[in-house]
Amino acid sequence: MGEDLPELGVGMVYFAGLEPLLEAHPGVVDLLEIEPQTTWLERPDLPGEILIQPEVEAHLAQLPYRKLVHSVGTPVGGSVPGIEMQLPLLRDCVKRWNAPWASEHLAFNLTPDFFTGFFLPPRQTDAGIDVYVPAIRRLADAVKVPFAFETGVNYLRPRADEIPDGEFIAEVAQQAECGILLDLHNIYANEWNGRQKVQDFLQQIPLDRVWEMHVAGGFELDGYWLDAHSGAMPDAMVALAREIIPHLPNLKAIVFEVFTSFLPRFGLDAVRDEMEKVRSLWELRRPAMPHPAATTAMQRDRQPERESQVAVAEWESALGGLAIGQQPEGAVAIELASDKGVELMRGLIHEFRASMVVGVYRLSCRMMMLVLTPDVFRAILEDFWQHHPPHQYAAAEADSFMNYLRGKNIHWPQLAKVIEFEKAAMEVVLNGEPRVVKFAADPFPLLRALAEGRLPDGVPQVGDFEIELKPDGPITVTGIDMEQIRGAFPFH
Repeated sequence: MGEDLPELGVGMVYFAGLEPLLEAHPGVVDLLEIEPQTTWLERPDLPGEILIQPEVEAHLAQLPYRKLVHSVGTPVGGSVPGIEMQLPLLRDCVKRWNAPWASEHLAFNLTPDFFTGFFLPPRQTDAGIDVYVPAIRRLADAVKVPFAFETGVNYLRPRADEIPDGEFIAEVAQQAECGILLDLHNIYANEWNGRQKVQDFLQQIPLDRVWEMHVAGGFELDGYWLDAHSGAMPDAMVALAREIIPHLPNLKAIVFEVFTSFLPRFGLDAVRDEMEKVRSLWELRRPAMPHPAATTAMQRDRQPERESQVAVAEWESALGGLAIGQQPEGAVAIELASDKGVELMRGLIHEFRASMVVGVYRLSCRMMMLVLTPDVFRAILEDFWQHHPPHQYAAAEADSFMNYLRGKNIHWPQLAKVIEFEKAAMEVVLNGEPRVVKFAADPFPLLRALAEGRLPDGVPQVGDFEIELKPDGPITVTGIDMEQIRGAFPFH
């Protein structure tokens, strides 16, 4: 199946901060993997209605590299279908960028009642497979190109009532007749965190279905290795890659991942160094080399007795509820609550939610931290998280937090005005129409000071002041970064 796909070489998951590297060293990558949902917008007042930025998509199309489409908003490891409106948009992206295949995560991020804010591990049972295979076929039919699912990170301890990781991946791929995006760092993290050993996992999956590999860096936190995409690849993972790549007969691409938030600390020179390592890994492939492990999944007998313990929908409601901070209700949730991995995932979701709010309302949040102290601001966020589920897009998450603040009747005129200003800036991006914000005192000393991370000196000049916000460029005087406003990055 993967034999007919083109060899693309080495690449990176795209974000705008990489462009200086691409301009200075155009040969550092052969391809760019684009996550379309990170370029889309959702208006807070119209949930589910996605706004496309034609200028962004046109810019990506003209970049002189082959493209892959890696969806981060329609995962195929859950019983609740993703947002239907995303499917034709994904198909348009695949066609526009001439992607030879597309991929998505074998995970879930939706329950019937809420969005989880994080890719959570699927139920690894035969009943789960019966749900995920049709989901894969539905997405593959929508994008109209060959499809591969990504092997996910799982911070939960192994369970006696689940199919082992490698067997589960093999069975899903065989039944769905699709490819595998082998995220080697995810599998490395899983072994580090007490799940299946990488070598056992690789012995169980059909390696001839691996079309693409992801590699990345992470770090240790609270006894866990995080799939953080934070920088340099671990030496042990690179060694695993060197061992397995010669036995992947249909490997067509290796993609390095680093999150934009880590780029200032890690640096573009370090990214270039990592890509040189990735290039050396790519040179190890030997498509014609015989494979020592089975290239087809072993035949398994279904074990229906497992299904009576935890059904798929029950698993998703229990795990999803715990992950967003709900109190455990029911036997499954109570059992899962004892797994320390759940607490870790909850913390990661909270950090991501905080980053979305701060990214959109940067000056307002900075003002709260300066006046109230970071600890008090954090306590406010935690109360918000306890009472409001996550949103997939940053604008909606940030707007929900500001509505929460308004409900608290906080009497702080300066803060209210800064919030109004940043909300107007967000609406300019979403609607493409200019906005005017009026002030009863000179706003620039306050805005400049907040942009510099401090409170203003002195008393502002009283009078009638206006700031007009236009959609034709960033507003540098306030320190607002429009890339942050446009951001909508589901953690994976």
